[in-house]
Amino acid sequence: MAVGLADRFEDRTAALRLGLALLGVAAFALLPQVLSNFETGLVVEFLILLLFAASYDLLIGFTGVVSFGHALPYGVGAYFMGIAMSGRPLPGIPEAGLSLPVAVVLALVAVVLVSLITGWLAFQLSGVYFAMLTLAFSMVGYFVVFESTGITGGDNGLLVFRPDLLGLPLGDYVTFYYLVFWVVLVSFLAMRRLTNSPFGRVLVCIRENEERARFLGYDTFRYKLGVFVVAGLFAGIAGLLQGLYLQIVTPDLLYWSTGGDALLVTLIGGMGTLWGAAVGAAFLLGARELLTGIVEGWPIVLGVVYVLFVLFVPHGIAGLLTGKGEARSVWDVVGDLRSDDGEGSTDD
Repeated sequence: MAVGLADRFEDRTAALRLGLALLGVAAFALLPQVLSNFETGLVVEFLILLLFAASYDLLIGFTGVVSFGHALPYGVGAYFMGIAMSGRPLPGIPEAGLSLPVAVVLALVAVVLVSLITGWLAFQLSGVYFAMLTLAFSMVGYFVVFESTGITGGDNGLLVFRPDLLGLPLGDYVTFYYLVFWVVLVSFLAMRRLTNSPFGRVLVCIRENEERARFLGYDTFRYKLGVFVVAGLFAGIAGLLQGLYLQIVTPDLLYWSTGGDALLVTLIGGMGTLWGAAVGAAFLLGARELLTGIVEGWPIVLGVVYVLFVLFVPHGIAGLLTGKGEARSVWDVVGDLRSDDGEGSTDD
């Protein structure tokens, strides 16, 4: 049987994507050999932000769930690891502290439990009420670690040292880079496999029409809670890596603006793609590095750029690259604003 032209084109497209992906992985694997320690550190920041934003994309991009508290699992993972390694006065933790592998396992268990409890409570509500409740949980976590000086170090933070792992010195820039690289790569592939599974297809169904998904027999509450926990788990992994990278854990990791970075990176990169997180993370870090040396009030300039992206490029950069979304003109935006005003007004 002859193969249709559409099938051949699709096969070639898939092969091209695989080739580009393998080329990108090989390029990142070689970067520490040609970059300075400072430049290698920037790439590490990029990889961690990529993982953090991709975990948030599981919620907003694939499930249609808007959370303002994604910083909670991010910070919980970092703090539990730091507390376990430093030997802070908690039950079950010796004064000498725990090894890195044990501390990581305990931290991820804590992240899963926190995500499960806060997700179950938050999903009792929906829409903006759900989003604000997640924000409240994140800020509660922020104030808890800020006030618990004896355990978390309060505003001074908690020092985290990089020990040797399997005989490899994590204090070395190149060694630590490869640890982050492989953890992020495996995590990204796991999230991609999840989104392409039957579970992921149900999430997309919930995003498109949750009521219809319920009519089809799916327990949407369990699916949303499940992806909330999974997204929290990968955010916790990103938090662990961030704590090890900075070698200090501070309350800022739990602040609302940290979760806001994940939201903005996902919006700029493109929701529902996962790989759009890489584009958004590169844009955010690149813009910060560029604007910091040019404009003193660079956060304001960056905020304006974010607003322009939301208005004129709603599908993100990934949408433009894949052709799934087009840039909007000024007249399109003005027309939407006028129609919204017309719908919101009422006659006396």
